[in-house]
Amino acid sequence: MSLIKCPKCQSELNSTDIFCSQCGYFIKNEIKDTSEKKIYKAPQKNNNGCGIALFIFIAFLFIVFLIKTCSKPENTSRSTTNSVSTHPSKEDSIKNKARIDSIDKQQKIEEEKFLKTKAGKIYKKHSEWSKEDCIKIADHRIWIGMHYDMLVYMRGKPNNVNTSNYGDGQHYQACWHDYDPSCFYFDESQIITSYN
Repeated sequence: MSLIKCPKCQSELNSTDIFCSQCGYFIKNEIKDTSEKKIYKAPQKNNNGCGIALFIFIAFLFIVFLIKTCSKPENTSRSTTNSVSTHPSKEDSIKNKARIDSIDKQQKIEEEKFLKTKAGKIYKKHSEWSKEDCIKIADHRIWIGMHYDMLVYMRGKPNNVNTSNYGDGQHYQACWHDYDPSCFYFDESQIITSYN
């Protein structure tokens, strides 16, 4: 049972009263009018977190679905790329062969040009030396790491060769009197380690 106010004298009355006990006002009509005007309010439910947990679970499933969906096109594209590359069309095969033939022809032309140069002639005689080394020898360049045989090729036999042993194997000093630098140092590997 709830309390209401009398519309006439504002006294508090029970909602079951028909007449106001203070002023005698007939309240039954008022109660009927006000009860019809009342807006229905749904009772509030207690929030126990189940809705939030359900929302998080659905969001997680959606993210997993997106990841799987997005990763599938990459896999299929790779497989289609692989299938294309393993089974080239006849036209692609012809183009590739023409391109390879063109590259081979260009390399042969470059090789023939190189072999006609001074460095190329050195390379023909000493194929164990690299082309880059032969170009340096043709330009009379000296460098650390060159082989003793390259010096002999450039300058002829040295005027003297001195040996020494400091406990870690034989070391050599080869000197040419008419050249600058004149003396070169190397060990048993015959790779030049220094010169002066």
